[in-house]
Amino acid sequence: MPDTRVPAAFPELQMGVLVPASPIAETLDRIASLVRRGERPLDRVADVIRRNRVVLIAADHLATASDGAELARELEPFVAERIRRAAAQDAATGLLDRLGTELGIPVWGIKGLSSRADYPEPKLRELRDADVCVAGAEEALALADRLRRHGYRTDHGELPWIKQTTDRRPYGQYKLTGPSGFAAVDIHFGPGYSTGHCGLLPLPAPTEPGLRPLPQVANLRPMLGNSGGDVHITLKDVNDLWVAARTLGPAEVGALAADARTAVLGGHLADIARVVLEITRTDAGQREVLEALIAAGPRRAARPVVATGLMARTAPVRVLRTTGRAFGQAGAHTRSLPARAGAVLGALAFYALPTRPRVVAAPALSRRPAPWRCVRLVPLELARTLDREGTDAGDRWPGDRLTPAAAPTTPASDAEGRTGSGAPEGGLRWSAGHRTLTYGSSVFVSTVWGVLPRAVVRATGKAGR
Repeated sequence: MPDTRVPAAFPELQMGVLVPASPIAETLDRIASLVRRGERPLDRVADVIRRNRVVLIAADHLATASDGAELARELEPFVAERIRRAAAQDAATGLLDRLGTELGIPVWGIKGLSSRADYPEPKLRELRDADVCVAGAEEALALADRLRRHGYRTDHGELPWIKQTTDRRPYGQYKLTGPSGFAAVDIHFGPGYSTGHCGLLPLPAPTEPGLRPLPQVANLRPMLGNSGGDVHITLKDVNDLWVAARTLGPAEVGALAADARTAVLGGHLADIARVVLEITRTDAGQREVLEALIAAGPRRAARPVVATGLMARTAPVRVLRTTGRAFGQAGAHTRSLPARAGAVLGALAFYALPTRPRVVAAPALSRRPAPWRCVRLVPLELARTLDREGTDAGDRWPGDRLTPAAAPTTPASDAEGRTGSGAPEGGLRWSAGHRTLTYGSSVFVSTVWGVLPRAVVRATGKAGR
């Protein structure tokens, strides 16, 4: 089980918050005492900071500390990597803004791309990926298609996926890896942010072509959904809520708490608020907001799991909480008890069964997306590679970059055959039984549990040659 003394047992957590509860000198003394007693070596302290994605904040605190030279040296390689990644992400966001404008597609910058705007020093908010959100699946595929013409490729480790609400609105995610290896782009799409097995947190649709930051209050939904889906709390979550708590009003607090309850994340939101109160310095207004979020949570809350690098010990907690939440999350989509029970079994099966894509002799079953049925989209060329060379060949797949397109002479929103959203009309086409998905020249083979029927792969391959 996770260490229930967290965060009190990990003073280094205060090194990664924007405004720590304790003076930095006092925190460094506590860290030095831990190291002297042999409880935790200094490289392990640095690793906790790294895992919480707050290296730049810690380095900023250490720059003005008199006794932090040793810890600063441990963090130096991580700082250098973060700086390189930040430069790549800045280039990626510039490209996303340009492509969104050219295609006539409104794009929200979510999670870190939104929250950093309200940080005292925006560059201190670390970004692992450039997370963005568009209105629908066609917009996502259009944006991904154009990114692939700029050196990006579909991430084969986290394949695109799609679900569908009970009123048939698609939502999902498409991750691409950049030419540098740093500039990953996660394109989320649909009416909300997916969390856990079948939770959905609502998001407003973007309206202005190009990249714009999602408003701070709305951005708390993706922050919560990401953290709740991972089941553990990171310091970036703590900092994001600390920043937002400076401006949240009572109505916004109530709406956020209600959305969290619907996604069965009320307890997780309350846990983040508790950690904010414990390890940061807050003013009266922030405390009022945080205490309201705690009060809106369940009376009997599970212990918070804070990211300290002990993920092997917290993995069982993730399984239990994800499956435990699935019944309630499914209840937001259907009143059917069998369907809700099936969602719980599906969540458990996700952890128990192999889901790595593999081509096998299997029947070509229907794969219609649902809130509790995540349909993965395997690029056809990757499926062909797996068919020819076996399951392990995915790591050797060269990717699916596309030939650069000629520069557009007119905005996509005014071009023939396009809607005001910038997505081609009828551009997204499912085959019978949702076995394949086609967008322009790109073809994907669908799978739920990683099984790719050999007959489908080969028949689709012949049609696509």
